Amino acid sequence: MNKLFLDTNVVIDFLCEREGFYLPATRLIAKGYQKKEELFCSSLTFATASYLMERTGIPNDVVFYKLSNFLKVCKPTTVDCNIIEEALTSSFIDFEDALQYYSARSCGANIIITRNKSDFMASELPVLTPNEYLDKKLAKNENDFS
Repeated sequence: MNKLFLDTNVVIDFLCEREGFYLPATRLIAKGYQKKEELFCSSLTFATASYLMERTGIPNDVVFYKLSNFLKVCKPTTVDCNIIEEALTSSFIDFEDALQYYSARSCGANIIITRNKSDFMASELPVLTPNEYLDKKLAKNENDFS
């Protein structure tokens, strides 16, 4: 079973049901619900997703409901002093992307899933889009890959 770290954009695509991006995100997250993959995201992603859902007019009770259900399938990683220090001293151009990367490493993720692969040019972990990951899984008949 792969440990997948979901970048904030993938989580927001799912929770905000973003047109054009919702289906691949849903298909990927379904793998977590089916216990075929272990899903992680930064604890900061929950706050960002909450903020964006509220800004798009999703009622507060629905925001809490969606986040509660998502928490059942995706484990939040901690952003602590060590991760912040690593991000600040890294070769990443964008601080938030660096936080995401070091959060992924801290939970033992073996793949980062994002729509913006160029944000993770400094990554030592494989970086795939949701569609790329799903296509590779399909091609390998659901076997794990690295």
